[in-house]
Amino acid sequence: MSADNGIYILQTDGPEFRVQHCQAIENINWDHVNKCYTEKQDVWIRNAREMFETAPVFTDKGKALLFAMECSEKYSILEYGIQPIEIARKF
Repeated sequence: MSADNGIYILQTDGPEFRVQHCQAIENINWDHVNKCYTEKQDVWIRNAREMFETAPVFTDKGKALLFAMECSEKYSILEYGIQPIEIARKF
């Protein structure tokens, strides 16, 4: 059985770093209106906002990574480990 999870660090302009445990990160490309996967940037950005809106925000990449490492210790299985995601715009 797949855990399909990871700790993700979303980097946006600022720079700002948001750290969140997510499952099924591929759903970031899911278009809820048309019920399909898409590469449309507006869908991706809207979903990223929803997935990371409650995540702690850091302005230092090192502190974000340390926090991600602390978070990873809470999970016995972390299939994708700690992964970066970048959006070249403000959150």
